[in-house]
Parts: sequence; structure tokens; C-alpha cells
Amino acid sequence: MKKIISGIILLLIAVVLITPFCVGIAAEKQINKQISKLSKTTNVTISNVYKRNWFSSNAEISFNLSELLASYNLLPLDTIPDSAEVMVKTRSEIIHGPFSLKRFYPKQPMAVPVLGVAKNITTVIFPPDILDFMPTVTTYISIFPNGSMSGIFNIPKIDYTINDGNTSFKSSEINGEVSFSSDLSKSFFTFNIPDIFLKDTDRKLRINGLECSVHSDKKKKETQSGDFKLGFDSAVTDKVKINNCAFSSFIKEKDGNLFFNTALSIKSFKDDNTDFGSVEIELSGKRIKKDVYKQLTTLLGDLNNKSENQFAHILLMTQIMALLPELLSESPEINLKKFDINTPDGRISANASIKVDKNKLTDPNNLKEIIKSINFDFFITIPETIAEKYIFSSENPRSIMLQKMMVKNNFDYTLNLKYTDSQFSVNGKPFSPDTEN
Repeated sequence: MKKIISGIILLLIAVVLITPFCVGIAAEKQINKQISKLSKTTNVTISNVYKRNWFSSNAEISFNLSELLASYNLLPLDTIPDSAEVMVKTRSEIIHGPFSLKRFYPKQPMAVPVLGVAKNITTVIFPPDILDFMPTVTTYISIFPNGSMSGIFNIPKIDYTINDGNTSFKSSEINGEVSFSSDLSKSFFTFNIPDIFLKDTDRKLRINGLECSVHSDKKKKETQSGDFKLGFDSAVTDKVKINNCAFSSFIKEKDGNLFFNTALSIKSFKDDNTDFGSVEIELSGKRIKKDVYKQLTTLLGDLNNKSENQFAHILLMTQIMALLPELLSESPEINLKKFDINTPDGRISANASIKVDKNKLTDPNNLKEIIKSINFDFFITIPETIAEKYIFSSENPRSIMLQKMMVKNNFDYTLNLKYTDSQFSVNGKPFSPDTEN
């Protein structure tokens, strides 16, 4: 019996000693695989020196971001000398799994098998004439057997002043979390900064309680979904104060169509001339053909760039019109779900929707059918004092037209515009330019 127990103990010791070595090999392969994938999918040049030991490993990885920044027009390559490129250098200490014997960070999984847990110290190096200090980021990453990763990061307090002494940037400690799937198709990134202060010769800005998060899910055939959130407790300049601001954006792709929702909320907004209460805005879209949307975005950009060339203008407009049948084929819909602004004089409120009735569009190349298939609805409420100050006091032709269409309702003016079945109506009545209240 003693021999059996001794054998089991020796076997367990052997497993404990041998497993980290084998896991270290697997961890090295997984890290090299992710680096190779990153270098192939981005304009980033990567060098990697990896030294594997029995229970731990050390690595030094360098990322050259010059070409990536240039591809987004953030930093022209011709402004960067060869000896002063934008670099990210990381030194890593990796403890081999399957069960980490060292706790690097509070949220580190201890009971779940891992290939390794890494402590990384990353330094960002800019050319001195662009930024003459080197931000440092410390990250703690757990690498799982399926190749996925998760962890946290920390950036120490920053107190940086440009040489002229008139411009400075300060921030409190920055903390965040990250995670990636094994194929990098899914990712999560979040961070918070309790306090930020920026100052130049003429302006000051302080932001408190900044939080940001990004989810991304990229599937096959370049389909991508995700959401973005950004918010802060307060933002104060010399003249403006904004309290409790939150922005969120969500996009999903299904069957080649885009679905999105964007929302903005502000508790209060004050400056020298205004004192707004809460602001709520929400916009959504459904069944927007992705391929057509991309083409329209490109064409509209070209339209702005070539606005002075009349022939090019006509040609681009023709191309845009040619895309409409395909765009409308999926019955797209855009809704201004909410537009509420509380002012000292009352609340400005509006909502709107524009959509296509697919049942009325049997021939998407027929312009008359396209026009008939479109449904539009818009409703707005404006406090009496604001309407009289900005609309009824103006002799502008557009203001005069609004004056004819708006209806007095207690202490507000309202307006309801509808377009359906090729008929335009105002406040429930067929529209006529001569309509009087």
C-alpha cells in the first residue's frame, strides 16, 4: 500500500513539474499565432523575442505603428524620420499554467485552467518633436487553452506640460479591462478615468468620471456587430458646464442589412446664455443595405469634394439615384425616436420616422412607385415663448411658411407633417401653400 501511495505521489509531482513545461510550449505557440494574425490583418510591423523557461517565460515584443497611423491619416509617414518611428514596446513575464501559482491581479482566474498568466509593461515611444514623454501601460492577461484572453490594464497618473509651458495635460490613474476571442473576431474593451484636466493659453477643460466601453463581434464575410458607450459625470470649461452625459451606439448586421441605434442623454447644460435641463436624443435605423450604404457614403463624400464641377456633380447624382432601387428593396426605416430638450421656457419635443412600404414597391426602378412607397411622419412641440422669439418674429420665407402651419395648443405650438400615398398633410389636413391657421 505504501508503494502505491508513494507511486501516486511521485506521479502527481511529475505531473506538476512536467505540465508547466508542456503548457509553456502551448502558450508560446498561441502567442506567436496571435502575433502572426495581427501582423497579417493590420499595417503593424511586429518583432518578437521569446525566451521560454520551465515554469515561466519572458518576452519582448515591439510594434511599429507608423504605417497604421499613416493609413488613417493620423500621422504622415514623410514626417517621421527612420530613427524616430512610433513604437510600442512590451516586456512580458509569463507564468505557465495550467493553474497559476502566482496571483498577478485581483480578477485573475485561479480555479480555471490557463495556458499562462502574463504581466506586461508596455511603453509607447513617439518622435520627440511630436511627444517628448513615454506613456507606460501595465497589463495583466490570462491566456486560456482555447486561445482566448482576458485581463486588466493600468496607466499611472499623467502630468505632462509641453515645452512652451502654456499647454498641459493631467489625468488620474486609468484602469480598464480587455478580452479577446481566440480568432480575434470578438473583443471587449473598457476603461475609466476619474479626472482629466487640459489647459492651453486660452482654454481650460476638466472632465470627471469618464467611462468608455467597446464591444465588437466580427463574423464571417466581414459582417460586424458591436456597441460603444461613453459617459462622464461632468465636463467644465471657462464658459460651459455639462452634467451627467451618456452616449451609446449599437450596430448589428443581419442578412446583409444594417440595424443601428444611437442615443445621447445629458442631465443639464449651462453656458453664459443658456441653462438647459435634461436632453434626450435617440435615433434608430432598420434594414439598411450594407453594400449600398457603403457606396452611398463614398459617393456623397465625392459629391462634397467635387461640388464645384457641375458635370461631375450631375454624374455623381445619377450614380446615387441608380442605387436607390436596391437600397429601398429591403423596406429601410429610420426613426427619430426621441428628441427632448428641457429649457427654462418649457420642453422642445420631436419625433420622426421615414420608411418604405415594400408592398407598394412592385417595381423598384419606377420613380413614381418609389415616391408612392415612402411614408414620412414628423411631429414637434415648441414652447410658445421660443416659437414667438425665433419663428414668429422672422420675415424669412421659411419662417413665414412655418407660421402658417403651426397650431397653438395651450402654452405650446405644435406641428405634424405627414407624407403617405403620395399625399402631404399638415396637422391632419391636406397641405396647401395657402393654408392658414
